[in-house]
Amino acid sequence: MNHIQKILAVALVTVLVSFAGWAQTVVIQAETIYTSAEQGIISNGVIVISDGKITAVGPASTTAVPKTGRVVKASIVTPGLIDSHTMVGVNGQFNVSADQDASEISDPMGAEYRIMDSYNSQEPLIGYVRKLGVTTMHVTPGDNAPVAGMSAIFKTRMGTVENDMLDGEAAMIFNLGDNPKRTFSSKGIRTRMGVSASIRAALAKAKMWGDKPEDKRSSDLGMTALHKVLTGEVKAVFNADREDDIATALRIADEFGFTAHISYGTEGYLMRDQLTASKGTVITNALMQRQSGLEHQNTSLEAPRLYAEAGVPFVFSTGFEGYVPKSRVLLWEMAIAVANGLGAEAAIKAATIAPARLWGINDQVGSLEVGKDADIVLFDGDPFEYTSHVTHVFLDGTLVSEGPN
Repeated sequence: MNHIQKILAVALVTVLVSFAGWAQTVVIQAETIYTSAEQGIISNGVIVISDGKITAVGPASTTAVPKTGRVVKASIVTPGLIDSHTMVGVNGQFNVSADQDASEISDPMGAEYRIMDSYNSQEPLIGYVRKLGVTTMHVTPGDNAPVAGMSAIFKTRMGTVENDMLDGEAAMIFNLGDNPKRTFSSKGIRTRMGVSASIRAALAKAKMWGDKPEDKRSSDLGMTALHKVLTGEVKAVFNADREDDIATALRIADEFGFTAHISYGTEGYLMRDQLTASKGTVITNALMQRQSGLEHQNTSLEAPRLYAEAGVPFVFSTGFEGYVPKSRVLLWEMAIAVANGLGAEAAIKAATIAPARLWGINDQVGSLEVGKDADIVLFDGDPFEYTSHVTHVFLDGTLVSEGPN
């Protein structure tokens, strides 16, 4: 290597090192930062990202920022959004049999099923919801089987299943209402009491199985999974729309000594006192769901506001959608709640820190605090105004989407 080549080589290394530092360190300057943490709402604030983590967050006037690194400006900044009930990743955008893997309907008792085994980390819908601010998802089996299987928590990294998954046993999904009756009528389950009895029977069997000494237990994957619900190791989520179905879920949970978290919960706002007493969380169904059939006729756009006023813990979700592109937009569901009386900060917390605590991942995500994963969403205006856009999405400190979206 001659002298000129050496100079060029040194210059190239210097440029690459400088670029690496610039790429890894980001300073976000924002007019308003919703931290979902003790700092609350920060006006004229900054966030510093380094090596995938938040290293500083606070007012621009008092927060030290590095002299090198990329600077990104925004009007509003929030933590990455968490969708607490979705089938994105297991039900795909094309709506054909090859990409619909949420619902196993061969057996009404599917406690041994794991949604992680259906998850496609390369599903394009993941990228779609990520562009609109979703960085973490609670992905569930479908709402057909009385005992549908184990859900999981994923980040929207679009890497591998193992790399994207935060928890492969987030909750056992139970289903009440019309869908289990319709799906399994040929197997003799034709009424709500039949659906409920099948769930009770499975839980009772799991309790008897668990009461045996460990060396006397059979190698039963379903019983192993259900026993984790009974011991509190795994959460129980009941998909239930109607008031009577929600009451049944609470009754079953009380009988077997665990907490029921209610997903969908269309009529949950009609029984706020019972839900408060249950200590469970309501995972709201999409507020813009079609008001068709008896299960959805009492849909209320004011439900989140009513939950907030009554002190009922709740989080947002997009639920299940049958038509292409198979997913609603979480941000828009939040906006509908805000338009119907829920405060903006309360809405953001119900899609960030509240679900992070529910799913036990609040040490990593859910708020903008030093040491947490840099999952951050930037907006060019009020997130709940139709004319505003998501301009940037950072996931683990990496810019994964640049808008406007």
